[in-house]
Amino acid sequence: MPVLPELSLNERRLVELIFKNRGVARIELAQMSRMTGATVTRLVASLLDLGLITEEADRSGAQGQPRRLLQLQARRFFAAGVTFSVTRMEVVIIDLSGSIVATRSVEVHTASPMEVVEAAQAAVDDMLAALSIQKNDLVGIGVSVPGNFGTASNLLKAHPFFPAFEDGQAIEAFREAFDVPCHVENDGTAAALGEYVFAGDNVLDDPLFFIHIGHGVGGGAVIDGRPYGGAHGNACLPGVLYPYDQPRPSGQDLLATLHAAGFHLRDFEEMDAMPQAARSTVIEWITRAGAQLRQTVRVATAFFDPARIVVGGRLPGDLNKRLVETILSEPIEGPSRGLPTAPVSVSRLGIRAGAVGAGCVPFFRAFFTGAVANGGSAYLNGRRPFPRTPAQ
Repeated sequence: MPVLPELSLNERRLVELIFKNRGVARIELAQMSRMTGATVTRLVASLLDLGLITEEADRSGAQGQPRRLLQLQARRFFAAGVTFSVTRMEVVIIDLSGSIVATRSVEVHTASPMEVVEAAQAAVDDMLAALSIQKNDLVGIGVSVPGNFGTASNLLKAHPFFPAFEDGQAIEAFREAFDVPCHVENDGTAAALGEYVFAGDNVLDDPLFFIHIGHGVGGGAVIDGRPYGGAHGNACLPGVLYPYDQPRPSGQDLLATLHAAGFHLRDFEEMDAMPQAARSTVIEWITRAGAQLRQTVRVATAFFDPARIVVGGRLPGDLNKRLVETILSEPIEGPSRGLPTAPVSVSRLGIRAGAVGAGCVPFFRAFFTGAVANGGSAYLNGRRPFPRTPAQ
């Protein structure tokens, strides 16, 4: 198992702020965290000793003594992310900046969860070896699954396109196969978390609601710095607004629409090489789907009052951009008198949202405040818990 620092709550608060504000001075950290300067100095020294952050002079400003800015040591720790399309599994290694440092695309031809897990494990091991990354520097593995969870944590109701996950043992197979922590999350929530951590403008993009156009119409939300999953991990599913027996703003519906028009694409990856003749069919679909998604924007605003709504998922970046432009092409009635709808923007992570979001989950669990106890923590003063022995 990797030897990771067990951060106190206040250390996590500072690390989270450094994640969200690339390049920040100590005095700014004190203001944002509402800690004293002395506390920030003590905790920053501890994080510097761990090699988690660095402090560099900012020479881009005016003459005189340059400010010293704290940043993450991007290559100090890494995480693996696993995400799926109909025919392929994408496995990536990301660093603390959210940059993909290695990727493998693996064809999936099996309905056996164990075979899928073994292929993912082989891809991760291969990339770590190629990058000369030690297992101790791998925080964990995040798996973004195309489905919903049942009332038991190991029960997954997968999208019909993914038979390898239509098995109550699929989640446990992933968790038991790797010798590092493995976290399984649905694709909408993973994408929302990745967008919040790596692509948000600042900490003010909270709450954030993510409309995830994959094979279905999914979603995810980050509220008060933590992903919101509801009672069973299935919150924020706007697909319920669009009956399955009618046209829907889903990726599966787009593929079916193209198929009916004579363009036989198996998966989203093939959309980048679509013939020009298919463009008119796609634009017609975007016009209809964008109009439908205005309802999701209105409902999400009413339920969550998000600071921002992001549209992304598996569609190519130009299609996501056109979809957002269509959503915003007409005024959207607010959820109540005097209340406007939330701002809507396209995902900055684009098609990388699934893989980067999956890899973000281990980082969130290891370093963010939302993954641990709230302000009632006994370690609010910045002290860490005593190291646990293996028997505990």
